[in-house]
Amino acid sequence: MSTATTPAPYDPAPGTEYSYALSDYARATARALGAGWDAESGYLGAWGLIFTTDDRVSLRLYVDGDGSVGDLVVENRKTGEDHLVPASRLPEGAPNTPDEMREWGEALALFVLGLHL
Repeated sequence: MSTATTPAPYDPAPGTEYSYALSDYARATARALGAGWDAESGYLGAWGLIFTTDDRVSLRLYVDGDGSVGDLVVENRKTGEDHLVPASRLPEGAPNTPDEMREWGEALALFVLGLHL
């Protein structure tokens, strides 16, 4: 097979395909939730904790890689319940700017508030 007809493999430079780590989404969510909420980064930023400063609520934001679907999930760490975040409730496309990340944080905050924690 000729290399002239072989498509180049998709290999974006680090930080160009996804500008933010998942823990940044957790931090943006905590900021949108306001006073009394905070966030921490998980291992290598691959997940994030969102919690109330009075330890009343503790959530983990992560991507469920089981099976063929990678879904954004909010886990209630106190009950062990997982809540799938519907893509329809989120902005389109991954955030690439601080304003887009703020929009994601606001959308995730609305989802979290809807969980009736």
